Amino acid sequence: MLTLTSVFAFLLVAILLVQAKWANQFVDLYRPVATPKQASYPHVGVVMSLRGADPFLENNLRGLMSLEYPSHEIRIIIDSEADPAFALVDRIRRELRTGNVEIELLNICQETSSLKNSALIQGINGCSSDCEAFAWLDSDTIPHRTWLQDLIAPLQDENVGATCGIRWYAPPTTTLANYVRHIWNGAALLQMVAFEIGWGGAFAIRKAVYIDLDLERKWGRALFEDTLASNEVLRSGRRVRFVAACTMQNPESSSLSWCLSFVTRQLLGLRYYHNAWRTVMLFGLFSGVVLLGNAALLVGAIMNADFLSAMVSSTALLTFGLVGSGLFYRSDRRLNAYLGDRAVGGFNLPLMILAALIAQLVHLIALVRVCVLNEVTWRGIRYRMRSGTDVTRTNYAPYVAEANMVQHSL
Repeated sequence: MLTLTSVFAFLLVAILLVQAKWANQFVDLYRPVATPKQASYPHVGVVMSLRGADPFLENNLRGLMSLEYPSHEIRIIIDSEADPAFALVDRIRRELRTGNVEIELLNICQETSSLKNSALIQGINGCSSDCEAFAWLDSDTIPHRTWLQDLIAPLQDENVGATCGIRWYAPPTTTLANYVRHIWNGAALLQMVAFEIGWGGAFAIRKAVYIDLDLERKWGRALFEDTLASNEVLRSGRRVRFVAACTMQNPESSSLSWCLSFVTRQLLGLRYYHNAWRTVMLFGLFSGVVLLGNAALLVGAIMNADFLSAMVSSTALLTFGLVGSGLFYRSDRRLNAYLGDRAVGGFNLPLMILAALIAQLVHLIALVRVCVLNEVTWRGIRYRMRSGTDVTRTNYAPYVAEANMVQHSL
């Protein structure tokens, strides 16, 4: 038994070394570097699609309509005139007297892609010919004044095909579900940065690259835009640059059932649209099996009074837990120090340890679900997926707000 225990302990340490490497890559994003001032910025078309009014949509819209950028236009595509977001967008636009904002209703005739993809295509096609780049953001992204400048600046490098921000969940309330999402997202970010898996909550791409990659046609037959666009950029020999200054703190709360749906949807986009899927899937399954195997061997060793094997297993598990927690804490500290007064979140160590175990379980369940899933529901809309490029929207109804969603992400 000692030999088997030693092998599993070694594998657990190997997994930890890989995670440490990824964590260092992530932390390096937040090291202070001197960035050259850009003499001029391209004219940018900014698109946002809305279905429902997220809890912090008003903050999002005020930030979006108050950007410090020399030349840009904004197109907001709303699901329907009955959507609760419609009146809010119209009120804030009139209140701020913003002249570069256009509001459109979504043309829902397209049934072979997600509503978000349809909205992005519609919004980009509606942008003026002056646009040299396009950017888009989700309704739970709260942009600061220089958000667009920060997102666009790296595109001056011809080797960079697209840029994106960093999604960071840090709700101020310390609940188990919030910590599960916080920890899962933090671990997922390490792989997103390592494999250049872009995030569509804050994304920008040069117009020439958008046309060259034929993204309009490909989005028209797909469910997710960000993983697809990231993969196409990488296939063309260009890079996807993560922008630390565009780290977007999300203070919304969630539930455990929402977490599972969220994780499943994130992995589904990876499965169908990004070449890193096989590596991420195998690493996730392997990590889960090795971690559970060490725990099972520890229990078996104790029951058989094999104290040497028990010591090896317990040492490996303790090392994994302490070092893994240290890596996460280091990333969290560096990120919050970088954000300064934009940082949010609370800290509860016992709850975080329990949440880490549940996050691992949620990840394993989601991996299995994704391998057999052929239908997904996203904001009340069902999509059937025969493949990544064979998607059918099977229903539609205007969004109706639910009373219990006031403080939760849609």
